[in-house]
Amino acid sequence: MRRILVLLALLITSCNLMAQTTGYVPFTYANKTIEELEKRPVLIDSLKRVYKKRWTIGLEYGLRFVSNSGRSTLPDTITLADFTSKRSFIGLEGGYFVSKDIQVFLAFDFMSLPKNQTITSLTIGGPNGIQVEGSGSGGAMVNVGIGGKYFFNVGAFSRIYTGLKLGIIKAVAEGGNGGFTLAQGQYQQTIRQSRNYNYGNILFGLAHRLSPRLMIDINMGYLHASSSRNIGGIISPGGITSTLALQFIIGKWNRVR
Repeated sequence: MRRILVLLALLITSCNLMAQTTGYVPFTYANKTIEELEKRPVLIDSLKRVYKKRWTIGLEYGLRFVSNSGRSTLPDTITLADFTSKRSFIGLEGGYFVSKDIQVFLAFDFMSLPKNQTITSLTIGGPNGIQVEGSGSGGAMVNVGIGGKYFFNVGAFSRIYTGLKLGIIKAVAEGGNGGFTLAQGQYQQTIRQSRNYNYGNILFGLAHRLSPRLMIDINMGYLHASSSRNIGGIISPGGITSTLALQFIIGKWNRVR
């Protein structure tokens, strides 16, 4: 028993000496290490704070659904094109964060109709020998717009936003009829038409930061466009829009001082 008391006394004495000579406090070393790391100038901005004065460039894939009010009651019998059969488009977007919550951007997208060629009749015999008749069509839509987005924080690396985009959509359709006979050779009649539409596009989206240099952006919206005469089976390209974009963030990183 006496030996145990002697050991306890020695232990208490050593602890008191350590406290007097070193000023030891539990976790002091860990706290100092964390403070030093926080002060290091090599640490870049947090993902939450690297938006202001940053340029972005993005690759887009989207869908545009023409509303029922934008569809013509009759097909395009002049060019034979059909814009109601194609919804997907690809595009590019360049933007700039004027502040951490506001981004302005310029966007371009392109939708192409595949060429459609159909043989309508085949005649063998008669004065022309063999006679083949057919029809074909094609077209494209080009969209150029400028707009802005306002962001709301919902998490460490995710932000929802609302935006407005204004621009012009140019629709081009081309098609017609043609044929071939042994007596006359090849003949065709092709007609090309184009229409311009002014529009406004309201956007609601979510942007998620994957890394300091990479952000994914998904949005849905409603596009309201002007109207025109029938081209490709539509009188207006307005309707529901949906876009998925992969954005690369460009700019010099601020360092913590």
